[in-house]
Amino acid sequence: MKVKLFWVVTMLLLGTACGYAADREGVVEAKTNDGSVSAHTTGAIKASSIKADHADDDGDVPLSWESYANRGSVRLLEGGLKQAERIVKETSLYAIDGTRDPKVVIYARKNDTDHLYAAMVNGEAAYDLGAVAGYPYDKDNQLTVSNLRLFGKEAFKIQGSVGAAASVSRYFELVDGVPKPLLVVDDGHASEMDIDHDGKLDVVSASGTNPRLAVYRWNDGGAERCSLNDALRTETVTITDEGAVLAVYGQEGARYKLYWMEREGLKHFQSYSREEYESERFVTIPYTSEEALRIREQADDLRVFEPFVPRKGIATDYGVEAEPGRDGTLKLTFPHFSIVQSRTDLRPERSSGVVYEKRYFPDFTAEWIGLPESEAGGDWYFSRGSTYLSIGSAKSVSKEELLFVAASLIPLEELTLSDGTVPAAVQPPQITREYLFALQAVNEFAAAWAHRDWEAGLKWVGDDWKADNELEEQQAFFVGTSNPHHMTYELAGKRRVDDRTYLFTLRLYEYYWGQPDSILGFPADYGRGWTIEAVREGESESGEGIWRVNLQS
Repeated sequence: MKVKLFWVVTMLLLGTACGYAADREGVVEAKTNDGSVSAHTTGAIKASSIKADHADDDGDVPLSWESYANRGSVRLLEGGLKQAERIVKETSLYAIDGTRDPKVVIYARKNDTDHLYAAMVNGEAAYDLGAVAGYPYDKDNQLTVSNLRLFGKEAFKIQGSVGAAASVSRYFELVDGVPKPLLVVDDGHASEMDIDHDGKLDVVSASGTNPRLAVYRWNDGGAERCSLNDALRTETVTITDEGAVLAVYGQEGARYKLYWMEREGLKHFQSYSREEYESERFVTIPYTSEEALRIREQADDLRVFEPFVPRKGIATDYGVEAEPGRDGTLKLTFPHFSIVQSRTDLRPERSSGVVYEKRYFPDFTAEWIGLPESEAGGDWYFSRGSTYLSIGSAKSVSKEELLFVAASLIPLEELTLSDGTVPAAVQPPQITREYLFALQAVNEFAAAWAHRDWEAGLKWVGDDWKADNELEEQQAFFVGTSNPHHMTYELAGKRRVDDRTYLFTLRLYEYYWGQPDSILGFPADYGRGWTIEAVREGESESGEGIWRVNLQS
């Protein structure tokens, strides 16, 4: 049962130029006309020998990466912060072992009304991190400090405003309590995302009125930078809700091309006209109320209580069939692909001669299992919440196209139908006597988990789970490990399925001593999110329901 995370990737019109400000080093700061500060800290850039193909053809596009030397600087402040006139903001950081308490201090210097500066203080040592914002931009929402795991390193980020619509982002690695400069981005608004789906965060920046997209990565001990606009030879590049790269070509954006970004370059997987891509019945999948009701009924009958449906498909008019699949699975069949959903893991046993490949997304990890591409055939396998899924096709549909469909999946209850209604939305169950007994069972089970009390917990678990797990496995579920250790939980009633079944949304949280989520990488699995089932197994002598938690094996 894997963590359920919610990630909404906002559609961005983005881009940048790779040949920006070659051979500039150090920090050059100047006031703009409105009195704000423009901080230019771009370092020397050296172009690589890789050249981008023309993007006029529907093919893969290699990326031109350039070394990026602007990493900022750090120096030890003799005498600490004696030059500070006032402290604007203090933010605690987390060292990797959780034993230190370094903090970032943003402050105004004496006799300087142009800039705000940052320092990292750790014990008696204070390190100058440079100018981080314009002097007027001292509001809390204009200055952010955050821990993160960047380029596979323990790091932190300082982002400050330097103009009405401009910011500078400074990234530092934290090594044994000492800050080391990683990267400075001052050519647009910088954010972190796993744009190439390899499980590690990269930096993406957008700049300009007609935004240009730059991607920064770490390679061979240094930062590299590339422009997706330059590689794709277009002014308009966006990141779709599914995490794919979308390039727009032609007059008035007549042609759309979709790519997955990989370390080797951009892999093209589909092209559409603007009308096709924006149509409500071509790439976007329309659903009728009858189809949504059928999916819900079939899912409940098969006890797949958290079904998912794709928002995007593969170029055709759509209709969906929901029916029982093999081994009690729910099968959704579309014209070009099918999605199988189950309460148990669908992955086949590993065998030789089979290709295994993983792609990482914020709320799931997709694993491709199949024959080599030259022989075709295979499926994506992953889990969302308490549901295990696979997606495949008997037709000549590429795995990249199928991954786009997989990335568009949303819970059925969040689906908006073609007529604008949301009939599958879940309403909380009515508070009845039976609901209270069902709630008690799930609450007692979760409390026993949080307190690592396996004997108390087993009293509330159904017999099927006990029969499928050895006593040592049952104990291990409740006892867990010393670090991370069980900490607490969130519980809410979800819906009533029938007279003997209630569903609850349950998230069980683990905690690492002294560590924020970002330290452990992407994604960090701190809370196992379930749609959990409470089942009425009988009644007491007084006629009250006896409820138990039905866990998946």
